[in-house]
Amino acid sequence: MNQIHVIAHTHWDQEWYFTRQDSMVLASYNFADVIDTLEQNPAYRCYHLDGQMAVVDDFLAINPDYRARLEKLVTEKRVFVGPWYTQTDTYNVHGESIIRNLKYGIFAARTLGHAMQVGYLPDTFGHNAQMPTILQGCNIDNIVFWRGIDHDRQAKNSQFIWRAPSGASVIACVMALGYGAAKNISAEASHLQGKIYPMVDLLRSRAGIHDLLLPCGGDQVSIDPTLPTVLQVASTHSPHQDQYVISSLERYVDILREQRDQFECWEGELKSPRYTRIHKTIGSVRYDIKKKNDEIERFILRQLEPTIAMARHQGIPVNLSVVDTLWKKLLRSHAHDSIGGCNSDTTNRDILHRLAQTEQLCHSLWNVVVKTLASACAQEGDLLLFNPLATPARRVIKTTLYSRAENITLSCQGRPISFDVLKRDSLPGGTAISLTAEGECETPLPPYYRWQVAVQTPLLPPVGYLTVNVEDSPTPFRQPEQIKGGEIENAHYRLTLDAGTLTLKDKRNGRCIPSLFTFEDCADAGDSYDFSPLAGNTPTRCSHFTLIDCLKTPLVEKLVIEATLLLPQDLAGRQDAARKPLTLRVACELRHDDPNLYVDSSLENSHCDHRLRVLINSDIQTHHSIASQPFAVIRRKTGYDDENWQERYREKPVDIETSDGIIAIAEAGKALVVNSRGMKEFQIIGSEPAAIALTLFKSTGVLGRNDLDWRPGRASGINNTVVETPDAQLLKPLHFSFTVALADNADHLTLRQLENQVAGEPYTYQRQTLHTLDHRLERFSLRLFERRLPAQFSLLTLPEPLILSALPHAQRSPGTVVRVFNAGTQPVRVPAALAGLRQINYLEEPVPPVTAILPSATCDFLIEA
Repeated sequence: MNQIHVIAHTHWDQEWYFTRQDSMVLASYNFADVIDTLEQNPAYRCYHLDGQMAVVDDFLAINPDYRARLEKLVTEKRVFVGPWYTQTDTYNVHGESIIRNLKYGIFAARTLGHAMQVGYLPDTFGHNAQMPTILQGCNIDNIVFWRGIDHDRQAKNSQFIWRAPSGASVIACVMALGYGAAKNISAEASHLQGKIYPMVDLLRSRAGIHDLLLPCGGDQVSIDPTLPTVLQVASTHSPHQDQYVISSLERYVDILREQRDQFECWEGELKSPRYTRIHKTIGSVRYDIKKKNDEIERFILRQLEPTIAMARHQGIPVNLSVVDTLWKKLLRSHAHDSIGGCNSDTTNRDILHRLAQTEQLCHSLWNVVVKTLASACAQEGDLLLFNPLATPARRVIKTTLYSRAENITLSCQGRPISFDVLKRDSLPGGTAISLTAEGECETPLPPYYRWQVAVQTPLLPPVGYLTVNVEDSPTPFRQPEQIKGGEIENAHYRLTLDAGTLTLKDKRNGRCIPSLFTFEDCADAGDSYDFSPLAGNTPTRCSHFTLIDCLKTPLVEKLVIEATLLLPQDLAGRQDAARKPLTLRVACELRHDDPNLYVDSSLENSHCDHRLRVLINSDIQTHHSIASQPFAVIRRKTGYDDENWQERYREKPVDIETSDGIIAIAEAGKALVVNSRGMKEFQIIGSEPAAIALTLFKSTGVLGRNDLDWRPGRASGINNTVVETPDAQLLKPLHFSFTVALADNADHLTLRQLENQVAGEPYTYQRQTLHTLDHRLERFSLRLFERRLPAQFSLLTLPEPLILSALPHAQRSPGTVVRVFNAGTQPVRVPAALAGLRQINYLEEPVPPVTAILPSATCDFLIEA
């Protein structure tokens, strides 16, 4: 005899093959029906609105008259909402975004009376290894999920203790048959005996405890008012005298807590397609969406929030409600389907538009804040250099300047600053219009100059800025010399194009990597969920490049090359010999004393149904890959067991993996490290030596397709209708950026240092009125901050191996949250500069202070405003 905890719920995708607008209309009826039903029937103990607040916000936006009634039910724990804002993906968004998703969801749910204290992710496509850290940071000690477990190789039972690399652990509960196990349950004997009782027997065999979890719901389902009666019948006729009761996830987790000591402990990511599909190759679907999201996340975390923190802690007011608004708008695109891109074209257009709106909010707010800050600490024409990192930085950066003078000099505190002019344009000054008694008066303005420059920055203060003077120079301007050739170098590397082949040499130790890049294209017979190869297709590879340009200055050297692949037009064209060219332009750049090779590639995609990868060769022999996850790195074995895989897995368990941005391979004494910018998917090819295959993008024309070679059986998504998605072919210009570095090792700190070189690059702002079109709000007048601020400022500094993760504004007190993590291998004492600050969790609640931060663990501090 077992207690069967039936979880009445609806799984509510905000958007998918339908749009958010469709969802809002449907929810306006279905959610109202939930409220009406619970109010009318006390026997219907409780109901779950999917664990994400965004859809509840949408419902209340259309039905504000239901708010008081919903608040009463939420407070009484008869309707459960939260804790997420949207049901997040855990691989294709930044770790900080996952934290904000949980934080905004909990705060929103609390305004209705209660946030469900369950880490409920019923449909997310796998779970990164640091999810226990993130959940515990929000006072949630559990997770209830479906996808990703393999009981043969991981925890043996449906309930176990899941431990993160940080040491944080949560109670994990697998919904063995998914969130729709008892969907549309009925009291008919044939249904109970043919479906429900056998499913409960399977749950019993995996659980190892007497209380079993049976979800009763499905995608966008309506509440069934007869459920209490149906469960009475199910209990009466149960062959094992099981008792079926409407229960809650919180109640079930309470029962698990009482038995936690008997649960097995397991550590690692949950990303196996053993029982259900994980869509391991969804990381390359709709690259345009993932790229734009990555750009926005980086801008918020590495530019907007640091600038806001610097301004606020010098007394400059900032409208923080805009920050909350833009984060929520961004999080709406982080639901697993939304960021996955496995949607209808109409929905994906909505997502791209929403991301564009989010980006505009970010840049507009930054423009106002930085302009206000510059008005208080800089003179007209001065350039502000910002360092978002918590360590001092001296870097070569590229920026744009404007001047009336034909030539300029740069200086800081009276000392000259080295810079190279990459390009100078003369721009017309336009016309000044004034209103007189005679009408409009037009006065021509003199022309001015736009300078594209590379600047060797002074030592920049950590999480701070300094002011650089841009002054007129009496020296006549000389156009930069164009030095031709097929080789570029800096103190670290020499990159040579010889006979069409790229070779990278490490000048420090003699390491040499021939054929550094190879582009590989192959047919994609998959869909918007998964890549799948075409039987008999041989990939097309090209490692031969044509020199286009080579530019050299003392600070920057750039090699511009092209490669051309001859490809079939689409899947049907694979049957004939016709081929059309796909040309890729690649710019490789080395900066003075910078350990990264910067690579930018662009193309105009004119082909359908294909996958394009860049193979980055190495001199490393390995059978493992290394990739970043939130606050940690994960080491994965390459290769996979594909013998009779169809008998054990729901999709092929390929070793195509996902990264949070860092990808590395290493052996004793050397490593090769890649930092991708929006490209999430990679695979390690070969082992002697190994190559990193970085997926640039895949193109496809359907939402779901039956019987894929790597995913047999029904189509994912809507399995009874073919949804054409021509936009997912990505027939448009595409741009890709990544860096390559050679290092002595691939330990966590080394990887984060290289990542910070790229993602934490200093940024600039020039106080000037000559050109007001680079930022949309420059032309509008503002009442600027009147007090004078110093020309140099630093908010805080951190000793390595502590890494600054983020500087969000505090939402429950006037101040800034400093979130740091330990990228070392040993505990690190809390620095003296932070020791006096209040320690808090991700929800800004006080926690018992720690004196040391464990490896891969975070610690939050509150700097009072």
